[in-house]
Amino acid sequence: MILRSEPVFSTRPWGNRKLNELYAVDTDEPIGEVWLLSDIAGMKTPLKIDNDVHFPEEFIETFCEKKVPRFPLLVKYISTTAWLSVQVHPDDETARALEGEPWGKTECWYFTSHGKIAAGFKEKKLPEAIGPDSLAYFDLEPGDFVGLPAGLVHALGPDSSLIEVQQASDITYRTYDWGRGRELHIEKAKKAIKPELSPKIIRGLKDRAKQGFFNVMRTESAMGTGIAVVTEGKPELFVVIEDSFSYQKPFLWITVEMRD
Repeated sequence: MILRSEPVFSTRPWGNRKLNELYAVDTDEPIGEVWLLSDIAGMKTPLKIDNDVHFPEEFIETFCEKKVPRFPLLVKYISTTAWLSVQVHPDDETARALEGEPWGKTECWYFTSHGKIAAGFKEKKLPEAIGPDSLAYFDLEPGDFVGLPAGLVHALGPDSSLIEVQQASDITYRTYDWGRGRELHIEKAKKAIKPELSPKIIRGLKDRAKQGFFNVMRTESAMGTGIAVVTEGKPELFVVIEDSFSYQKPFLWITVEMRD
């Protein structure tokens, strides 16, 4: 069985009008995030096969082989025109303690354009001011993979487009926001930050990359149960249940390992 996801859209101050054009969506503020697969309340993505409509929550046990509070992954297409906030996501233990959430957010990025990120502290210790001056910077090329474990301070740069795969959590603690006036979360961020962490960067992803409990690989065909994300042109997502999937160009194949 192969289900096609219908995306939902999230506007952002750093968003890119090209996403509005690509998906033919009219919003006052530009779209920054296309949620390709989501089980988050208020942002759930329909999954369609023929005339039937399903939702990710129906396939939790299919992917996880056990019951968990929600579908474990959130997949987005992101495109920027300015720096995102300097931010950190909590790990599972911290998310439960601070937010009462089942888990935090480990994530990864697969770049579909040139891009720039700030990730990890230059001196591997918590600075007095958690902002852009304390971070290490990296330039990325199309096809590069970046693993961002929970607890790693990071920011995504302007003119960057990517597929984001993450634990299904919407917890973000901002420490610096380029004067936009949005709320900062300094004290919670300090409890979540792991200053020793660095990003995992794979130049030109070819083999499987493991990030937390999920795996991402670039392939032209796949079989079994997983998530296929077509990255060229207008990104699309397909949920594959014990079936085969192929495409005329390479795509991302995402699988889950949550059996323990």
